[in-house]
Amino acid sequence: MPRPLRVVIVGAGVSGSGVAAGLVRAGAASGFSAEVELVDPRPSPGAGLTYAPGGDPRHRVNVPSIRMAAVAGPPAGEAKEGEEEDFHRWCLESGVLEADLAGWADGLHYPARSVFGRYLDERLRALFSAAGPVRVTHRRDRAVAARRLESARGAGFVVELAGGRMLEADALVLCTGNPGPELPGVLAGLAGHKRVVADPWAPGALDPIGRTDRVLIVGTGLTMGDVVSTLLGRGHRGPLTALSRHGLVPRSRPAGHADSWTDFTADPPAGVRDLLRRVRAAVADAGRQGRPWTDVLESLRLQNGALWTALPIEERRRFQRHLRPWWDAHRFQAAPQVARLVASAQTDGRLSVLAGRLVGANADADSSGTRGDEGGGLWVLYRPRGGDALTGRTYDALVNCTGAGHGASFGRNPLLAALTAQGLIRPDPLGLGVEVDRQRRALDAGGRPVTSLFVVGPPTRGSLGEVTGSSEIVPHALAVAGALTAWRHGMFPRSP
Repeated sequence: MPRPLRVVIVGAGVSGSGVAAGLVRAGAASGFSAEVELVDPRPSPGAGLTYAPGGDPRHRVNVPSIRMAAVAGPPAGEAKEGEEEDFHRWCLESGVLEADLAGWADGLHYPARSVFGRYLDERLRALFSAAGPVRVTHRRDRAVAARRLESARGAGFVVELAGGRMLEADALVLCTGNPGPELPGVLAGLAGHKRVVADPWAPGALDPIGRTDRVLIVGTGLTMGDVVSTLLGRGHRGPLTALSRHGLVPRSRPAGHADSWTDFTADPPAGVRDLLRRVRAAVADAGRQGRPWTDVLESLRLQNGALWTALPIEERRRFQRHLRPWWDAHRFQAAPQVARLVASAQTDGRLSVLAGRLVGANADADSSGTRGDEGGGLWVLYRPRGGDALTGRTYDALVNCTGAGHGASFGRNPLLAALTAQGLIRPDPLGLGVEVDRQRRALDAGGRPVTSLFVVGPPTRGSLGEVTGSSEIVPHALAVAGALTAWRHGMFPRSP
């Protein structure tokens, strides 16, 4: 009888826990055996950074609980009656629905993100602890290096943890999620300043901001909404200003359920101009038929992988330069409670949203931009969109909400740096993450797939399209679990 397949999964968020859950379910269904090491320093599997326990209850999921995709549930299409609504039922049984009156909007419940993390933790712990042929061990540690291991039984890996433990694996799955935020280049000189919040998700990051401070929020996406919710919830009375190149804020999640009805993949557009033209025509046609624009967006969401891989690399770059902000504002809709708070704050003057490009910044400056003493403010210079004149303003605090720092991910993550140095992975051409093939296998320095090295989740977006929300991540995670179960004897062919 072959020994169990040894799998090391780095990262226990939705991506990593999804792969592990898929392996457990495969073992229960077919007797496939594996020993899975799930490496992540966080205490709760499944939660990751997005759904971490202890988060601000004002930060809500932007999908109703009745539609939340859960890695702990069965694969899509295999759920028994009622299982697809497991999270909503758990909220009902645990009293969340009754207690969280602020979470209801338009007859739907939008729970706090930390609540979804609690649900995942409870369900996954039960799944991973159940007796069966697949054993999952959660190692609360960080993977800092890995090297190729060649043996008579095939090619594998030795993974080094920060605590000193070495893990041998037949297969390595990278589920590192989004890299941490990085200050834009113009603001790099402000790094380390006591009134500059480089990472708004760091514990206590917003605590130094006083209630009357003039605050500049750089970035106007979902994170901006969370920061505004936290500050106003704490009683902040000072002026808030949010600045981004286009000044786009996320659209509010509309009532009702979006249904896909347009097929863009039958004849995939070869360029973003054609794609945009067809999307606009579909939205207009939907309106004539009394359907919301979100039905068209749902089609794009479900088909984005096929559409993305059909685009030449230069067209993908054009999308990143010109259309990405518009896609993000429509794709990543805000929970109704957050959207209404942001709109209300704009209406009553507590929040100003500006469109413009940062040009310069100076710490501890007076209103003229001249460097002053330590008690001075943060002077920021920007060019309003559509204009040539520069505008300078002084703020008491600055919060970076520009999102993941993709540009520095390989340098800041020692595991990725080690694998890159060995030529086992390489950045994708857009610089968004790790380049993979359509089977989610990492490509080495020569562009060849590494058979036993998989990547799941946000690091694959440059190669596979949008893989950010749990509804996109879960199918990718289960697909990798399916690929791993194909080697039922625990042996991988050697990588080319």
